Amino acid sequence: MTKVCKQQFPMGSFPKQQSDGFHMPEYLCENISIYAKKIADDMQFLGVLSSSTFEVRTGKSTLAQQIGSFYTEKVNELHKTDIEFTDKNIVFSYKELMDRAMELPPMSCLILDEGDDLAEHFASKIAKELRKFFRKSGQLNLFIIIIMPDFFELPKNYAITRSNFLIDVKFENDFERGFFEFYSFKKKKWLYIKGKKYQDWTVEEPSFKGRFLGLYTVNKEIYLRRKKEDLKKYDDDEKGEGRLVKRYKNRIRILMKIITSGFLKTAELAKRMTEAGDKMDRTLITKIIDNNASEV
Repeated sequence: MTKVCKQQFPMGSFPKQQSDGFHMPEYLCENISIYAKKIADDMQFLGVLSSSTFEVRTGKSTLAQQIGSFYTEKVNELHKTDIEFTDKNIVFSYKELMDRAMELPPMSCLILDEGDDLAEHFASKIAKELRKFFRKSGQLNLFIIIIMPDFFELPKNYAITRSNFLIDVKFENDFERGFFEFYSFKKKKWLYIKGKKYQDWTVEEPSFKGRFLGLYTVNKEIYLRRKKEDLKKYDDDEKGEGRLVKRYKNRIRILMKIITSGFLKTAELAKRMTEAGDKMDRTLITKIIDNNASEV
C-alpha cells in the first residue's frame, strides 16, 4: 500500500486519519498512472467496476471515487493541469453521461454510477445512443469508469473491445468490504468469453488482488443525496419502468438461463442465493420462472 492524494486530503480530512492522504495498493496505482500518462496522447480509456459476490453494497462506488481522485492527481502532476474531481464527475444515467462528457475539460475522470443503461437490448433507443456516443467521444480524451452490478450483463463490444480493464469489487469472509481483483484487458476478455454462459468468475485468474479503504473522496452528503434522487426517477423508455424494476427483470433472465441450461437445479440455486443474501426458496424461484418464462 502507498499513500496518495496527500495535498488534496491533509490530516483531518477523514475520521481516524493518521497522516496526509489515503492508502491505495501499489499495483493499482501503477496501472492507473499509465492511463493518466497516456491520456494526453489523444486517448480515451474505459474501466468497468462490477461485483462477483453480491450486486449492491460491496463498495464499488467508494473504490471508483478513490481511483478518480488518484487518477486526477496524477494527470495534474504529469501534464501540469488543474483538473478537479468532485461529485460533478459522477453521473447516474446515460443521458447525464453524454451531457457531462461535453462539459468536463479534456483528461477528466467521469464515473457512471450503476450503469444499467449499458445492458439495454442492442436495438433499443438507449443502446443506439450510447454506441453513437462512445464512437464519437474518443476525441474528448476522458477516463471513464462504468459501475455495473453484473459484468456479464454488458454487451460484448463494451466488455471485450471498448473497455480497458475490469475490477471485481467483492465481499470476503462475513460480508467484509474492501476487497477487489483487477483484470487486465486480455484477462477481462477471456473471463467474459469463457464465463458469461454460466456467470462463472472462476474461469480466469485476475491480474492481481488488493484491498481498499471505505472512504468517500467527494462530498458524501451531496453524493448520497444525488444517488437517492436518481433512484426515484424513471427511465425514459416506452414502458416507463424504473431502474430497479429493470434490474430485477435482468436477474430473472439470468435465472432462466442458468436453470434451463441444466447447469444448476432450483434447489441448489436457492441454496446459493440464500448464502449470498437473497432469501428465495425453491418454490418462489419456480413461481418466478413460470410467471416470466414468456417474457424472457
